[in-house]
Amino acid sequence: MKVVAQANEAVLTILKRFLKTDFQGRLMKYCLAQQVEDGVLLFNLMTREMVLLTEEEYSRATELDYLRQRWFIVPEQLDEKECMEFVRLIFKSKTKSKGEITGYTIFTTTDCNARCFYCFELGRSRIPMSEETAHKTAEYIKSHCGGKKVKISWFGGEPLMNPTAIDIICDDLREAGIEFTSSMVSNGYLFDDALAEKAENKWNLKRIQITLDGTEDVYNRIKAFVYSDTNPYQIVLNNIRRLLDREIQVVIRLNMDLHNAEDLLVLAEELTRRFGGEKLLRVYAHHLFQDGVANAERYTDAEWNEREAAMNRLNEKLLGGGLLSRGVISRDVKMNHCMADNDKCITIVPDGNIGVCEHYSETEFVGHLDREGFDAEMVAAWKQTMPEVPECADCFYYPECYKLKKCLNESVCYPVFRRNQEEKVRQRMLNTYEKWLKAEGTENVLDEEDFVGQT
Repeated sequence: MKVVAQANEAVLTILKRFLKTDFQGRLMKYCLAQQVEDGVLLFNLMTREMVLLTEEEYSRATELDYLRQRWFIVPEQLDEKECMEFVRLIFKSKTKSKGEITGYTIFTTTDCNARCFYCFELGRSRIPMSEETAHKTAEYIKSHCGGKKVKISWFGGEPLMNPTAIDIICDDLREAGIEFTSSMVSNGYLFDDALAEKAENKWNLKRIQITLDGTEDVYNRIKAFVYSDTNPYQIVLNNIRRLLDREIQVVIRLNMDLHNAEDLLVLAEELTRRFGGEKLLRVYAHHLFQDGVANAERYTDAEWNEREAAMNRLNEKLLGGGLLSRGVISRDVKMNHCMADNDKCITIVPDGNIGVCEHYSETEFVGHLDREGFDAEMVAAWKQTMPEVPECADCFYYPECYKLKKCLNESVCYPVFRRNQEEKVRQRMLNTYEKWLKAEGTENVLDEEDFVGQT
């Protein structure tokens, strides 16, 4: 037996109250087994530990003291959900926010130079952040970050349509001695040399996400930029190179539906030719749904299967080109869904209103730059989780599942979601295992007799 990924020891400490020394054991519901060439990987989603067992060890897993003591094997009558909820309760009590806000998603404008048919902001007002509001934003950050390092995400609309607001906020923070880094969600079209230089040296931009919807003709048609005399596709690809040359990480998002699935395979090949081997470039694919919502009842089983097959083909192509991000197992316990239920993060829109979710620029506000305090009722509403469904009782994914009532994209549970999450977890297991093997995996070799009789 070998430890491939270390446990979160804090979780094990919390769980001691539930552990019995003598019990009839079974495999915990939150464990996932994955066959590999050397045996069987066993990952515990609650404790975050993963071990490699021989086939023989796996066949008698309930007898192994190490697995019994490390919560892979648990008493027959154990209520895993109760244990997981207790772990979250303790973690939340220890990590309670002290009031500092260190994560800011700032809408420099809600205007955009593209006209994508699927944009979730269609029909909303298009206004820029004024210089006055930009100064107020910087002052707000200074007053609420508690002197800690700040992370800013520039958002829109297209944030580069109002770079002046970015300049003001960064200059004011720097003058106030506030340490910060930034990231951006952009279509990438406006990044000329001057803006790229600012991004690196003034804005402290470390990461940017840029969406590509297909090869040249498909991309230009879907994006429908307001410029009629340019080739946006080539401009954006050249700008990606410009950013990479300044050592800014570029994450390319591929929005896939059944209309552009085959074209994205061709795009993946082109991206491999142009950017293959770039350490700071990663590509990931995302399902594009009608209205942006993965409504389980909107698609038939055959349509889901077709979508999944297309996504698998695309991911294999990206993986073969060395472009796909290879996630690994994290020791962190899932404590919240996203920025919306994280007390340390807020959004600031161009008119000074404050929200908690980047998908809302005209409603759902919790405050304003001109006044202190938040709407406690609205903040609480964004923290409400979805009621459990019958499948929760035996779902292996429960420790990582955290769905918010108000989140249109992630609130619904359905069979394809569960199947996709299992595939993702298994891939992280394999990625972690491969990384461990490259480090020769010689450490953390366990002899079962070393744990006999220990508690």
